[in-house]
Amino acid sequence: MQAQTSTRSKGKIALIAGGVVLALLALAVAAAGGTGIWAATSQKDAHGFVSTGKHAFDSQARAITSEGVDLETGIPQWLIGKIRIETGATSRPLFVGIARTSDVDAYLAGVDRAVVTDVGFDPFRVSYSQHAGTRSPSAPASQHFWVASTQGSGRRALTWETRSGSWTVVAMNADGSPGVRADLSAGASFPHALWIAIGVTAVGLLLLTGAALMIAGGFRRPPASAVRSRSAPPGSEPASAAGAASS
Repeated sequence: MQAQTSTRSKGKIALIAGGVVLALLALAVAAAGGTGIWAATSQKDAHGFVSTGKHAFDSQARAITSEGVDLETGIPQWLIGKIRIETGATSRPLFVGIARTSDVDAYLAGVDRAVVTDVGFDPFRVSYSQHAGTRSPSAPASQHFWVASTQGSGRRALTWETRSGSWTVVAMNADGSPGVRADLSAGASFPHALWIAIGVTAVGLLLLTGAALMIAGGFRRPPASAVRSRSAPPGSEPASAAGAASS
């Protein structure tokens, strides 16, 4: 009898512990979904993009580039969305373009450039890796490998519908001269972000319901009849049955 009680107690403890772990997981999933809903409903601009503020990228090199960004193959186009880069007004014409990393590396081979390696936003900070070079590049707008680009001295924007591959963002003076300063903001659109976030939140709530049921099951007491039957010694009969037999 004591062994059965001990086993049952261990089972209840395991049920409660499992419910607590599941509840923590459920809260994390639901919080992620809630954050996604907030971002999808309140952080988008009129064109459906979630963007950073404009920040200054400055280098004495002839080009400022991002590191290569790998977009894996097989990602559905409807999930990735679009990328938008906006520029502030500049004192001289600025070129900003996106191209395959291999094309950018070939174009800027031997050219002095600064590669952005880290960016922080609170407060804003940017780190560069300097790649020395002595070659003067041809004007960036004369190249034909850009998948999206913009050029000018006023406020401008480029929008690119993402594709699989490795891609690099480049900012240069339009004539390829050294000393680049660009006030840039980057944004992305996620056409189905709201529905994805709602789905994630729903999963979190379902997991939380399951966790509550597990915890409640761990604390639930067995029915009184089950307690009496477990406490009766072997071979004994309930009092009512014994009275009926004697009569």
